[in-house]
Amino acid sequence: MTIEVPETKYDYKNYTQGPIAYPVQKRSQRIDIGDGLVMRWSTREDADNVADCMAEAFRWMPGAEIVKEDERPGPHAIVHAAMKRLLHGNHGVMTEFDYALVENTLAKEGENPIVACICLHACSGYYGKVRLVYGKPECVGTLPEYRNRGLIRRLFHEMIHPASDSRGDLIQILPGIPHFYLQFGYEYACRDRTPLIIETPLTVLPDLDPTSKKGQNGDLVPDETLFALRAPTLDDIPYLVKMSTPERLLNQAKIGLIYDEAYWKYTAFECWRTQSCKYDTPRTTRIIVDPKTGRDCGIATINVRKIPVLHIFTLEEGYQYRDALYPVLRQLIHIISQPTPWELKQQQQQQKEKQADEKQEQNKQDNKKEAAVENVEAKEDNKPNSPAPAQSEKKIQTLGIALDYQHPIAQLLESKSKLSSFELRFYTRIFSYAKFILKVAPELEDRLAKSCLAGITVTWQFDFFRKVVGSAGRGLEIVFKEGKIVSATDDYVPLSNDAKMLAARKRIALAKAEGRPDKKPLIFSAEFAPLSFTKLLVGEKSLEQMLEHYAEASVSDPDEGTGHEAKMMLNILFPKQQFHMDTFWW
Repeated sequence: MTIEVPETKYDYKNYTQGPIAYPVQKRSQRIDIGDGLVMRWSTREDADNVADCMAEAFRWMPGAEIVKEDERPGPHAIVHAAMKRLLHGNHGVMTEFDYALVENTLAKEGENPIVACICLHACSGYYGKVRLVYGKPECVGTLPEYRNRGLIRRLFHEMIHPASDSRGDLIQILPGIPHFYLQFGYEYACRDRTPLIIETPLTVLPDLDPTSKKGQNGDLVPDETLFALRAPTLDDIPYLVKMSTPERLLNQAKIGLIYDEAYWKYTAFECWRTQSCKYDTPRTTRIIVDPKTGRDCGIATINVRKIPVLHIFTLEEGYQYRDALYPVLRQLIHIISQPTPWELKQQQQQQKEKQADEKQEQNKQDNKKEAAVENVEAKEDNKPNSPAPAQSEKKIQTLGIALDYQHPIAQLLESKSKLSSFELRFYTRIFSYAKFILKVAPELEDRLAKSCLAGITVTWQFDFFRKVVGSAGRGLEIVFKEGKIVSATDDYVPLSNDAKMLAARKRIALAKAEGRPDKKPLIFSAEFAPLSFTKLLVGEKSLEQMLEHYAEASVSDPDEGTGHEAKMMLNILFPKQQFHMDTFWW
């Protein structure tokens, strides 16, 4: 089975077209790599072993457990829960068949047979007005005793990349260990938006403190005259999709990921339905309601994995963000400060177990007659269960704002916040520049049509010096005819000076034989270090920054020493961009 990648031009105002078709049965690929190790794809039955493998591999990554510097942390509980979710079969970006595994077929009883693994996500995204599917290798790990054997390299090159490329993913992105993934054909290019951070938000912004709006019984009193919040249902998914397009989010980014139907079905419904531990619901979404009319008027999403981070806050036209800011955020903070429904059930179950233990202990110590004992038991059974002790509210020490910097909420809170010191950059792999260029041609042609170079006919020749891991060729040639891209190839190799001379002679001779004046074709050329063109292509660096950063980088026009027109065209096609990436996929 393959993922269906829409080939049509994408409407920027309608980011819902194009289904992602995931595999519906176990993949048959199986590769014997020696020493009893086999590479294969996962099934749901692998969930526990994969979770144990990854929790051990990520044991030392900071997480839920706080340990002293001279103590050894336990397996990573948050990662363990995430792997179980990914392989449950209802996730929004992968199925239970999308984890590439290394299995030790000689594992002894009690040993984990899964020793290394990488999963492959499919994320809906966009490049300007063109819809794309971003392949996203994720959750990469190896048990310590199996490291430095090249297992991850083989999983990438023999399973993950072929699977991603064959289903039509023209770009792959992943966050991860610094420097590590450069060896597999990736380049730092795409990045996540650095969030704004508000320290001690309930002190800095007293109006966000839920306790300031509590009634006599301690319950939260919402601003009923302004806005109320409600939990979404499956019937609300179309509304959530409609309200979370880049346009609705007031998003300035021209490259990024999309909150599609699969995302909303999972994060707003499925993960809550199948929650099995406290780490399974890292995102809380609420629909904003106008109490005066009872109509839905917006949505808001807050991530609560590490610190609360506001990812989505969008209102229907006619409503003011200044009016909604504090009422909505105050209610969101109150919601995430409370135990989840699953946590409440766990508390109730623990209370019942405690009562049962106490009852059993009492019966052991009771030396009365059997009839008296039965009487005591009857009385105990008729007693109502004591309510589970209320979990203390989770204190909100820090609040993050991950909205576009021009979003009204970000602007309203700008004076109270500062940029986070943490910047997340994504490794990016575009194996075939030519295929990617042809896919996003509608966007590039649109940029060109709106410029002073509209209608240009030119051949672009890019030299990347050598073919390396992660590239389809050592060069790239793009042919524009009257402002339209008519061809692109990764097979371009610069001609030698002698070859250029002979080609010129042939062209001139042909013109003479046909009785017409010779016309030299317009050719622009550029040189960039291997894989570095990815940074320009996605807009992570401007052309000026590329030329400054890479000593071997150059742009030239054969008829003009400065290459002014050639540089102008590259700036038009590939301007520096903002990104809208996200890390919710675990």
